[in-house]
Amino acid sequence: MNTIGLNGSLLMGAQSLNAQQQAIETIGNNISNINTPGYARQRANLVTNDTDGQGGEMDMGVSVSNIESLRSPLLDSLVQQSLGGQGYADNQASLTSTVQTSLGEQLTSSSGSSASTATVTGSGPVQDAMTGFFSSLQDLASTPSDQTARQVVVQNATTLSTAINGAYQRLQQTQSQIATDAGSITTQINQLSQSIASLNQQIVEAQAASGSTPNELNDTRQADISQLSGLVNVTTTTQGDGSVTVALADNPAVVLVSEGDSNGAGSTQSLSVSYSATADVPLVVSGSTSGALGTGVPSSGSLGSDLDVANNVIGSPAADGNTGLLGALDGVASQLISQVNTQNEAGYDANGNPGVAFFTGSGAADIAVSSALSGNPSLIAAGNGSGPLDGSNALAMSQIQNQATILPAFQSMVGDLGQTVSTAQNNQTIQDQVTQQLQTQQASVSGVSIDEEMTNLINFQQAYEASAHFITTISGLFATLDSTVGTT
Repeated sequence: MNTIGLNGSLLMGAQSLNAQQQAIETIGNNISNINTPGYARQRANLVTNDTDGQGGEMDMGVSVSNIESLRSPLLDSLVQQSLGGQGYADNQASLTSTVQTSLGEQLTSSSGSSASTATVTGSGPVQDAMTGFFSSLQDLASTPSDQTARQVVVQNATTLSTAINGAYQRLQQTQSQIATDAGSITTQINQLSQSIASLNQQIVEAQAASGSTPNELNDTRQADISQLSGLVNVTTTTQGDGSVTVALADNPAVVLVSEGDSNGAGSTQSLSVSYSATADVPLVVSGSTSGALGTGVPSSGSLGSDLDVANNVIGSPAADGNTGLLGALDGVASQLISQVNTQNEAGYDANGNPGVAFFTGSGAADIAVSSALSGNPSLIAAGNGSGPLDGSNALAMSQIQNQATILPAFQSMVGDLGQTVSTAQNNQTIQDQVTQQLQTQQASVSGVSIDEEMTNLINFQQAYEASAHFITTISGLFATLDSTVGTT
């Protein structure tokens, strides 16, 4: 049987003390960082020491082989993807609700005994003004010679024009504010990309110097990647030297953080946004070296929802765009101008003259009551060719609101927005639950449990005390041996 002697035993005890102490310090570090975002639980891995002896290999106690950061690459990746979805869903729910408030229109559905008796009514600045305008035209049809009735039509037409102008301006202001928010998000993205690149360099240098993984730097980098994922959907690839490459998930050719450059620091590509209210696609994201990234890129994260709400929900009235709320509102206003003008010009005013244009402008941004008509309500062509004051043309104008392209089109737009808001809120609830579940699974691997750490602490404390007692015993044997040798 191989023996290691008293000196070897004393060394073995000292090594054990050191190993148990490192394990205890690791537990202390875990407990200290239990609330630190991105921190992954660490574990001191103990291995048996061995050495060559006369009879072969001999065990020589214990040592710490490494301090391991407990992570699941799969769960980290799934959480990263889910954070992109959560960032999108949370921001989408907030933004669409803001847009609905900005538009200021609601629909109320009521139904009778069957679906055929269901009615849809709406309220809000535009719908109320539209109802008031066409109702006043109907009143005028009954009393075409009443100057007060004519003035009420002009007043209500002005209110309607102002309401449409206001809705258009509020939507465009909201779109502009979203563009400003997108600019702030790209600034955060660029800062996080630079931080990840810097951490890449530090990690590569630390691993090259010590041969071990710098856990704290890895945790910090992972926290940055998680934060980045909530802003924009990215993919990460770990390289052999410990660095990570970060690229857009929608377009992997757009690399935000590369593996490294000639200076040892990962090069970064910055993102920026441009906004033009009159463009087909108002809000565009570009890369500093890639240029404009294309419609709908990125498609996730907070930045993705900014793009969707700005470009699709609010949209653009541009000739080739005509999308979203602005496009729909512009279409309603354009049809209102065209149809009311056509009908007014088909009749005769209070003086028996052919009617003139009722509205000016081409759409929601500039619709207004004709200055000539607003200054002289008698120019409203209430009658037809059979007589200037028969009121039939005013009645025909009052019925325009029921045209599919006028009030029904506007109410359809409002209804679609309500459905968009409801869908966004449902998606937010679902995505938050999914992310929470994945983070719970991630925490089961990487999170710090006080109960588990205290149990481990007791075990290592007892091992430490036993090692100290072992050393005391060996020291006592040395004293006995020294005493015995001294008396012979």
